[in-house]
Amino acid sequence: MKTTLLSLVVAMMIPAISSAKVEDFNAMINESNNAQTQLRNELKENMDETHQAQLHDKKDAVEVAGAFDSTVISPTKAVFTTFDKEMVHYRPSEDKQMNRIANEIKAADKSF
Repeated sequence: MKTTLLSLVVAMMIPAISSAKVEDFNAMINESNNAQTQLRNELKENMDETHQAQLHDKKDAVEVAGAFDSTVISPTKAVFTTFDKEMVHYRPSEDKQMNRIANEIKAADKSF
């Protein structure tokens, strides 16, 4: 009798507990959906405000950029724009080396 009563109580409580968990889970999903909707709306409002601010500030930005329009052009040697490592470990290509040797041999032949 006790085991029958206990099994009956357990059998009745399992669906009640599982439905409570499902209801809690559904409530969590609904809260999450509401929070996402609210965040999307806030983000859209912020993007609209930013877009409007950019449209109004474009004229000011062009005027400010126009004030700093002048540039200075000066000749620069390649030595100043290369890294020290490139200058120390410089190796000409094989084609350049062969051309240099060929030019030296031609110059030596002309001198004889």
